[in-house]
Amino acid sequence: MSILFKKITLRMLLLLLVVALPIAIYIFIEDDVQLTWNINNIKEINKYTISVEFFSEEEKLSVVENIEYINKNEKSTDKLFFYLNNVLTSNAKLCQDAIEEIENKAQARYKIGCIEYVRIKEKNMDYKIIGKNNSVLMIKLDQRLEKDDKVIIDIKYTTIISHLNKAANEGKASYILASWYPTAIQHDNGWQLETVYKSNELVCGGNYFLVDIIVPESFEVQATGRLIEKLKTKRNQHYKFQDQNISNFYINIISTNK
Repeated sequence: MSILFKKITLRMLLLLLVVALPIAIYIFIEDDVQLTWNINNIKEINKYTISVEFFSEEEKLSVVENIEYINKNEKSTDKLFFYLNNVLTSNAKLCQDAIEEIENKAQARYKIGCIEYVRIKEKNMDYKIIGKNNSVLMIKLDQRLEKDDKVIIDIKYTTIISHLNKAANEGKASYILASWYPTAIQHDNGWQLETVYKSNELVCGGNYFLVDIIVPESFEVQATGRLIEKLKTKRNQHYKFQDQNISNFYINIISTNK
């Protein structure tokens, strides 16, 4: 009877350990890790997953942006619109003007960059750059996107950011990146972000961001979001940030050269 009791007790303890240990781990891990584990459970907001590499000699970003877009408007649509911010222009003359200004160390007046592709399910999509100052990316969908349906878009582009270098104290470069990636917008008495209020009601909650950025070892990165990973390789520093329920994600790339 004593042996049987010991066996039952041991099994109960093992069962308790199996059930309780994952719960205890989840409770005591940092919020950042919990949020990372729950990315797939974030269903009601647009998700921006952005992979960036900064090339300091060219003062250039190479970016792959993955956008999980949810149609929160009342109507279906066959076109999506994204504000290009300080990122891109398709106008060759403006590109050349900006390049010349940068080479002459003047303040650039124009956005410069190049879209390599816009894809949905690995298929290249038709798109145009429209609007005042070529500031809006219009993507034509193969089929209408109904209310509350979602679509996943991949945009790959490069952009020169030398004109965003706002400080050079003691020879240290500091690139202030605000509005540096294509962002979902809608037209309602003018273009506006889909995260703004309309008639005192929030059209759409904030966005979710997961930003992965690689910079040379002589630079560091500060960001709006929480740092969830930092790795140092032979020649680079690799940062990963995330945040949610925000409308924009800011990044500063700062030289650490003394």
